[in-house]
Amino acid sequence: MTILISSLFLGALLSGSFLPCVNAHGQILGVSANGVYNDGPNIYYSGDAKNAVTAVRTMYEASGPSYNLPTDFTDDSKMACEGASGAPATIQVSAGTDIQIDWVGATSELLNKPGTGDKTWPDGEYPWVHAMGTVATYMASCTNGDCTTFDASQGSWVKLEMDGLDLSQSISDDLRSTMAGKPEAYYPTGAGLWGMAKFVQDGSSWNVTVPSGLQNGQYIVRHELMAVHNPLTSSDATTGPQVYVGCIQVEVIDGGDVTLPEGTPAGSLYAPDGDFAQYNVYSDNGANFVNPGPAVWDGASSSSSSSSSSSSASTSVSASSSTVDSSSTPTSSSASVASSSSTSNSTTSAATSASTSSGKCRKRRNAKRMVQKRRHSFGHATH
Repeated sequence: MTILISSLFLGALLSGSFLPCVNAHGQILGVSANGVYNDGPNIYYSGDAKNAVTAVRTMYEASGPSYNLPTDFTDDSKMACEGASGAPATIQVSAGTDIQIDWVGATSELLNKPGTGDKTWPDGEYPWVHAMGTVATYMASCTNGDCTTFDASQGSWVKLEMDGLDLSQSISDDLRSTMAGKPEAYYPTGAGLWGMAKFVQDGSSWNVTVPSGLQNGQYIVRHELMAVHNPLTSSDATTGPQVYVGCIQVEVIDGGDVTLPEGTPAGSLYAPDGDFAQYNVYSDNGANFVNPGPAVWDGASSSSSSSSSSSSASTSVSASSSTVDSSSTPTSSSASVASSSSTSNSTTSAATSASTSSGKCRKRRNAKRMVQKRRHSFGHATH
């Protein structure tokens, strides 16, 4: 059976012009450590060569949910790595050095918009689309010695950092204006910089420091974006904080004798009925937000932060190797306001807009995924 799709519809669908959704998704584009860039998986085409050498676990299937909600908060598997099984490779990183984690959005709403960083995005790749929420990093040891087969639901997760709401800083005027035009108005209306806004301003990229002196071995770095733009309502199960989890398999080298302390099961990181699950960014306007979850480990470096770098070196890795060796030589570039006060009417409008768009967006995302899957399939079949 032949499936015909008009070029106009296909172009509009892929460009995101039919997808003005407030809960658009995304994933890890790739990671850089010890001068080596490792691409994240292609969720739309399983035959992509990079899927055989990625150290990034597949966050979600193209046809499945792209994030966790409060109803998932007690699920050890979903909250660990969104239920993903092991990736085929690990990437080496020296203790005390940074891992750069690049994310990609799935819709074009913020593409080339002011305040989203200086990165030049290749065709079909876009900036992250949410600016309100936390950015956190956890780490767990692969206790079986092999992260490619380790069951992440059994991980003991240690919090290395969480960047929540910093009331001593403010979002850039450019990004505030861009979010208002999305539309997804940024709160707080006055001072206050979300970790996620910092992340977007720096080109949808983040740096995290592997603890200095950490014992050599294999670990999973769990990177987490928690968007708060769609507050929980009791009548709508699709609302609440959206938790996007990406897991990177690393082999720590040049380490010492520091071991991770006892951590927390993924399904116990956040309470499904706690303050964070019920947080309303519009009515609170940033006044009472508290970082959720366990405390940051005092042995973790405090230098983890968003990255101002907009590009990374890319290294091709043989599919026969399960570990990406840091001695490999990089060969190419990675493809890689509002008023200070708000009325109750505008607050209600913003929250209502976020909630009512949620259900429609899921169907549109699935349509886009199917078209992208066909596009990748056709492209590989003709080359």
